[in-house]
Amino acid sequence: MGENMVETNAEKRRENRKIRAERKKRLHRILAMVCSGVAVLTAVIVIAALMSGDSYKDEKSFQSYAASYFEEESTTKDVGRMKTVVKYGTPLSAAVEYPVTGEKITDTYIRDITGSLEKQFREKHKKTGKEEKVALLLDYNSYHTKKDAVGIVFSEEQRAEKDKNMETVSSQVHTYNFSTETGRPLTSIQVFNPGYKKQCSAYMLDYFEKNYPDDLVKGYKKNLAGSEKNFNKYVLTDTGVTFYFDKGTVVNAEKGMVSAEIKYTELEGILRDKIEVKAIDPDKPMVALTFDDGPYPATSNRILDCLEKYDATATFFELGQNVANYPKVVKREAELGMEIGSHSWSHPNLKTLSAAKVKSQVDKTNRALEKACGQKASVFRPPYGNNCKALEKHAKAPIVLWSVDTLDWKSRNAKSVMKVMKGIKNLDGRVVLMHSIYDSTAEAVEKMVPWLIKKGYQLVSVSELLEYRYNETPKNGKFYGYGYFYLDQ
Repeated sequence: MGENMVETNAEKRRENRKIRAERKKRLHRILAMVCSGVAVLTAVIVIAALMSGDSYKDEKSFQSYAASYFEEESTTKDVGRMKTVVKYGTPLSAAVEYPVTGEKITDTYIRDITGSLEKQFREKHKKTGKEEKVALLLDYNSYHTKKDAVGIVFSEEQRAEKDKNMETVSSQVHTYNFSTETGRPLTSIQVFNPGYKKQCSAYMLDYFEKNYPDDLVKGYKKNLAGSEKNFNKYVLTDTGVTFYFDKGTVVNAEKGMVSAEIKYTELEGILRDKIEVKAIDPDKPMVALTFDDGPYPATSNRILDCLEKYDATATFFELGQNVANYPKVVKREAELGMEIGSHSWSHPNLKTLSAAKVKSQVDKTNRALEKACGQKASVFRPPYGNNCKALEKHAKAPIVLWSVDTLDWKSRNAKSVMKVMKGIKNLDGRVVLMHSIYDSTAEAVEKMVPWLIKKGYQLVSVSELLEYRYNETPKNGKFYGYGYFYLDQ
């Protein structure tokens, strides 16, 4: 194995603060010994200065405190230029560093990520008293890679003041890999071959048992098993793939969150030879085919067979209860590079539900999707097209309707579906509504896909259509309604 186990930036800083604290205690003892031979006032002044603590008192001192934090440990910043944002407040302050890559789409995602982490921090500590101090400190590592990707790891630390010292109350890392071709985040299925978690499990079990036999915790085998919930925090670097393990899950908690790298030379058969990202020409016409109400094995797989044959992409808005019943179909969708969206758990009219029940419809479906294919919904389509404010708040994805209704649900006839499509003079920029639960729809798709390709259309996902045809980075909670997807208006 070529892994190297390292502590995260936050854990290193914590250890350094312990060392400095011990030095300070030794200095206090020395001063106490010599106080009898030195002017009492001078000693008091010196000791008071030493006891002032590792904290801050105003905006200027917080800026210095943040600068000291970011300079304390060397980090790898290979991608873009560093930007620092410092916000002092009472009781909450935040200092954030992040990369500006120069790639518009990637930079939009990065700003959303850091903004979301700060929002979560402020929400978590909103009841903090004015006399208290709590700080968010967020820095990063960034890597160029041997693949068509860049890797970025955000190290988050939250500190609260205690006895004039800022002590860590929580720390974690957030890992992201972005395609250099599209600028968008890469999913595990785009990076790894199917079954990679079982292979990584074998590697990691061997590595930790050989190198850290005395530090392993009870249950470490479960946390290194090749299950869906493991091996989801990772980053591509210039030398390999680094996986992160939460505090106390594999080795003793005092070691904090740890990471272990597998070199590229040892990833043969695990990592895809080429990251599966499709090239899209923004100057050529494109259309997004979408399918609601699945998955349903017979018809969904028939549609997937056709899309795979023609190397085409589509978006599947799945019902959570069906995902739970037919997870293998969803996994295949993801492996083929389809976009996977949510259509709620059980297809209710969301306008008639309470906000809590709307949230439940979203969350239950996302949990089912994560279990089936390792990712949440990237887009959301409300049943019956009925959007509501609660959905915009809780969807955690762009909310997307359509601009072409094939009426496949009504006609149940492949020829009728094709007639609708052929009756539209210009399909460029359109989102086509179909349902993946009818044999007639699968039959129509087998005719439609080659027909569209012959007509010169690129078959893209909804998110790709937004980005490449409408120059819109999809925004969580934003409603893209019936009137949005028309270029000829």
